[in-house]
Amino acid sequence: MVLTVAAAFVVLLLIGPLVFPYKVLTVLSGSMEPTIHVGSVVVLQRVDADQIQAGQIITFGRPDRPSELVTHRVVAVDSGSQGRLFVTRGDANGSNDPWRVSGTGDGLRYLFNIPLLGYLLAGLRSPLGHLLFVIVPAAALGLLLLVEMWWPRTRA
Repeated sequence: MVLTVAAAFVVLLLIGPLVFPYKVLTVLSGSMEPTIHVGSVVVLQRVDADQIQAGQIITFGRPDRPSELVTHRVVAVDSGSQGRLFVTRGDANGSNDPWRVSGTGDGLRYLFNIPLLGYLLAGLRSPLGHLLFVIVPAAALGLLLLVEMWWPRTRA
């Protein structure tokens, strides 16, 4: 029973973001320690940027490298010529980030994290993880079905 619940939970984390309005990411650096540890999975909710306030944790594309996602705390909200801007900082960092994040449109706000689960999810997404989590169980099930077809159990 516990294994079934655990497997369903992992499937919900892997497939749920394709269907439901949340996103799941693995934390790769320690900039948010001790709030969020390296290897944790963060669950994020898409919200309008005007709902984000100082003190909340957000995930955003780093302004100088937009494909790199950063999860940091909003420490202040400024107004500039481009509109609302977020000043961010990692909890473990001694100073604010050198950039400002646009506070228009929508963004990802932190809901909660699950420590260490990111290591498991990264492993499941690897070729070896696919082999162990998908192919081996499917092959075992197929083998059991073949055995049942070739040597059916006699019922008393």
